Amino acid sequence: MFNMETLKANLISLAGKLKYEYRAATILFIIAVLLLAALLVFLKPGQRTKYRFVRLSLGNLLIHLMDGLITFVNTPTLDMEGNILVRRFGFGWEALFMVNLISFLLIVLAAWHFNRYEYERIPSRSPFDYYMKLFYGENYKRSWFWYKFSRNFRPKLAMLSCGVYWGLTAGAPVFVIGWLMHMLSIRPSWWRDTWISVFLGVTVAYLCILKWVWTGYRLSLNDPDETQNEKG
Repeated sequence: MFNMETLKANLISLAGKLKYEYRAATILFIIAVLLLAALLVFLKPGQRTKYRFVRLSLGNLLIHLMDGLITFVNTPTLDMEGNILVRRFGFGWEALFMVNLISFLLIVLAAWHFNRYEYERIPSRSPFDYYMKLFYGENYKRSWFWYKFSRNFRPKLAMLSCGVYWGLTAGAPVFVIGWLMHMLSIRPSWWRDTWISVFLGVTVAYLCILKWVWTGYRLSLNDPDETQNEKG
């Protein structure tokens, strides 16, 4: 007869073995998978290549799987888990699984949108001029604040998706690295997983949005026939 308590006890016992008896193998395995994920994500990231969407999605999936594995190894009962859903509201593995699933689906959706987008070629004097003409037309009213509502949804969605994808991709490995440092007894006093992940994610997202605009401007300067197959 199936016994949930026995299953939980067996899983906790397995996590303990992975952490203490197979510590080196577990660490090396997780590092190897992270390197594979980095290879999938950063292999020609700015070029339109075959299966690019699949590579970007698979790379993120590996990062999320390693996050779950290393969390399970270090705190199978979630006593040391820092996620607010666990720490403050008392949820368990089900909540963590749903959060990671939603995050991964958001990443996949973002990758899908900016991978399908073809840049519009617009004669422009600067990246700012390209941005404003793309979203607000030729006779736009000059403003340094990009808060105005635009009806040009497709490029707006592609630009935001690019920022979301790379921002979440940059922030996700921070938690895995934090647990690896914990397993190696390396824990600087200044290290805060959540704050570092958020700062890195937001910074990378903003820089990628700027790069997205710059790429569209640069392609607009080139011969459209030479860059017909390039993507953002």
